[in-house]
Amino acid sequence: MNMKFDFVMHWLWAIVWALLAISGFSMVGAKYGWLLNFDYATADYIHRISAAIFVLLTLISIFYEVFRNIRNDTSKLAWFIFGRGGYQLFTFITTLILIISGVLIWICNEFDMGAVGFALLVHEYISYIALASVIWHIYKKCHALIWSKKKAAEEKVRL
Repeated sequence: MNMKFDFVMHWLWAIVWALLAISGFSMVGAKYGWLLNFDYATADYIHRISAAIFVLLTLISIFYEVFRNIRNDTSKLAWFIFGRGGYQLFTFITTLILIISGVLIWICNEFDMGAVGFALLVHEYISYIALASVIWHIYKKCHALIWSKKKAAEEKVRL
């Protein structure tokens, strides 16, 4: 079985991102608390563990991309999380903002409530943007699969 690294990283990252989204939105308040039955302690626990895994996967992806650049590997990794343009670059930027604001919330929670308030604001709104982009990403990729099947079917009819 030959699993490609970028494919595995993509789906690991997607699963952890989904856990972060569900636990994070359930902690926003009464609006989305129903996602985890208003159990904020469990949501916080899941969010912190998922965040640690998310940061680890992000660091692995960044180191892998740096290693590829050192080796002058210019091959395109279709499933890779980060890249130099398009949606991959958008994902990289939003990921860094989410990680930095999340670290601020986690670390400054005891002594600097101004920084925590600002970080919470940024973290929440970037999360909404990231969620919308993920929905768009899934929609576009699903249609890309349908379109390629339609083209293949049309070419079969022509032959």
